[in-house]
Parts: sequence; structure tokens; C-alpha cells
Amino acid sequence: MRALLINPWVHDFKAFDFWNKPVGLLICASVLKQIGFEIDLIDCMDRLSPYYKTVTKTDTWGRGKYRYEEIEKPKIFSHIPRRYKRYGMPRKTFLDVIERIEIPDCIFVTSTMTYWYRGVFEVVKTVRKRFPDAKIILGGIYATLCTEHARKYSDADMVFTGAIEDRIPELSSVLGLPDMTIAEKKFAPDYSFYDKLHYGVVITSRGCPFDCTYCATRVLSGSFKSITVDEVIEQIDMLRTKTKNIAFFDDALLYNTSFPELLKKIIERKYDLNLHASNGLHCRYITKDIARLMFSANFKTIYLSLETTNPAVQKKTGNKVNTDEFKTAVHLLTSAGFTPNQIHVYLLYGMPGQGYEEIIDAIKLCHDLGTNPHLCEFSPIPHTQEFEKNGLSEDTDPLYHNNLFYTWYYPQPKPHIYRTIKNLLSQHPSQSST
Repeated sequence: MRALLINPWVHDFKAFDFWNKPVGLLICASVLKQIGFEIDLIDCMDRLSPYYKTVTKTDTWGRGKYRYEEIEKPKIFSHIPRRYKRYGMPRKTFLDVIERIEIPDCIFVTSTMTYWYRGVFEVVKTVRKRFPDAKIILGGIYATLCTEHARKYSDADMVFTGAIEDRIPELSSVLGLPDMTIAEKKFAPDYSFYDKLHYGVVITSRGCPFDCTYCATRVLSGSFKSITVDEVIEQIDMLRTKTKNIAFFDDALLYNTSFPELLKKIIERKYDLNLHASNGLHCRYITKDIARLMFSANFKTIYLSLETTNPAVQKKTGNKVNTDEFKTAVHLLTSAGFTPNQIHVYLLYGMPGQGYEEIIDAIKLCHDLGTNPHLCEFSPIPHTQEFEKNGLSEDTDPLYHNNLFYTWYYPQPKPHIYRTIKNLLSQHPSQSST
């Protein structure tokens, strides 16, 4: 059996390669290999794709802008004075690639942001025309959070929710195969398809023990479960032959009790790597020892989750951090050797009922501490409490989940707030480097 795996285009007003690798799809590749599939991978969002020469710039840590082609805006966004784009591999290049590729028996298409589904649909429609006899299986974040929408409109033969390793019997049935079994039962991302990488992404765990009102990780990944230290080291050993930049993409990296042991093994091996904590770390789990170990392991960038300095909102949305814990975390990190400029802070903006004044207060606090604040524009995510509060439903077009649309233009434009916040952010001298 031969499978074609595709990471599709992004359709949006903006997109940036912020250590974005299709980890779920690469885990899918690992599982399918163990079953015995021959695999081809097309990553439309790979800026080092062998199928075309990229002209986009890359920063020190491997991140950069995507190539894009301007496309027609959906009617929902007609009043937004910004260009709508197809980010990633040029469409003509994609068509050329699928013309030359060996005909697959099945095609796995992943999905990420719910409001990027139009790029997913374009890929499904295109490969359906080219490979009419292949079974198309759609999975990923959009497929899991907007399952009925995907089943109704995507034209996929099967819509996967959750992790592929939990759906092997169903996959066997769809493909008309005898019961398939996994020999090694290793669920690490398979990066063997990439000859070159600007960066690699590592996970040490899946899921999150917290239940924040704006986050759907529990729906996507289930209960928290860690990966063995040896398996993580295997991921790192494989990646370090291709890149010096590795980002940890766990939703709750510091909650993993094996993380200190992992850091010690990384230090012992004296890896020549630049490590990055790219998903917001939980401040209350940063201790003196953890900060010291992360510095010794050569973490170059640290991203902390603060979200807001409003105590009432902190408590109401999940109580995962308070302002004093944030300040303590910054102090512990700088005491361990990190410069304030290495510390980045996520601030949530645009959540219903949230006053923009509290965001201004949070930005000023970050500036006072010398750290780098970054806005996380709120997106109403299905199956979360904040989604329900918005009055949205499963029947709502997922384009309404778009963070830029929702935060700055829905239900009406907010140019004065946008200018105030952006001007304040720009006052920090280190904002030129994220």
C-alpha cells in the first residue's frame, strides 16, 4: 500500500513560519510506516521544499515569511481592507508535483486552524481530481474541532478526530484491509522526508492538565501523557543531523516530571543546538533548578504565558497564572543567566468582556521588566467555554473563528484600539526581533 501525506496551504490575511511543522502528520507517517505503508509527503508549508527555490528570509532561529499568492477574499471578509492570500507552495508547483508522483492508494490530509479550512478543501478537491480512486482521509485540528462541518463540506472519504494511533481499526475498515497492527508502537514525528530543515519540533508530552476557558487542547489531545526521555532523545538525535534549532511544542512542557531528567541528558551530551520553548510556559512551574537547567541546556528563547494582568480574568479563565508568579518566573530566569530580551510573553487580546486597558497594563509591565510582549489575538475555538459565550454554534462558518477578523473587525472595526496597542508594543526596542 502507498500513502500520500499532505500538509495543505494556508488561506488567510497573514501567516508566519513560527517553528510550524505538521507534527501530527509526521506522527501519522511514523504509524503508517510501522504498519507497512510506502509513503510520499508533500508539505505545502515547507520553506525549504525541494520542489521550488524559496526566496523568503529566515531569522537566526529558523523562522521566516512564507511565499504567497493573492487570492479572492471570502464574502465574509469583504469589508476588511487587507489582501487575502494562499500561503505556501505555489499552486502550479503543487499541480506539477502530483502529476509526477506515484499513484497512492490513500491520501492523508492534515488541518490546523479551523478558519484555514479553505486551503484544506482546495487540496482535497485538487487531489480528488488527480487521484479519483484514492481514499482521502482528513485529520488534524480543524477535523477534530469542526467534525460535522468537515464531513459535510470537505469531500473527504473519512474525517479523523484525535490521534491516528487510536483509530487503526477504523482506518483498516475504510481502506478495506485486514486488521492492521503497529509493530514498534513509536509515535514520534518522522522527519526523514526532509533533506534540509530550518528547525525541528520536538514534543515530550501530549495533552494538558489545565482546562482554560479559551483553549481546546483537552478536546484535541485528551488527558496528559508524557513520552519517555529516551524517545525524546531519539527525536533530538535525528533532528540535530539536519538543523541546530529545535523548538519544544508541548502544551504543558514544565508539567512533565521527566523534563528535568531530559535537560540533564541534553547537557551531558553537549549538543551543539539552540533550543526554544515556543509554546507559553506555565510560570508557576519555573523553579530555580528548572531555570538553571534550561540555561545550561542552551535554550535561546523562552515564551511565557501571562495572558492578562487582571486578577479576575486570570481566575475566571483557568487560574493557571497570576501576576506575582509571572514576575517570579522572570526573576528566576534572569537570575539563571537569561537576559530579559530572551524572555517573550504571550498576552491574550480580544476575548469577550476583556477591556483593552488591561492589555496596555500588561504591555507596560513587560516593558518595565525588559521582556518582550506579544499579542495572541483571541479566536473563538469550538468546544471551549469562550466559544459558547460568543453565541456561536457548530453551524457557524469556521471563517468566523479567524483571529484577525474576530479581534479587530467583528462586529465592527476597532482602528483606534489597534493603533494604541501597536504603538505601545513598538516602543520596546527589542520588538524588531521575536
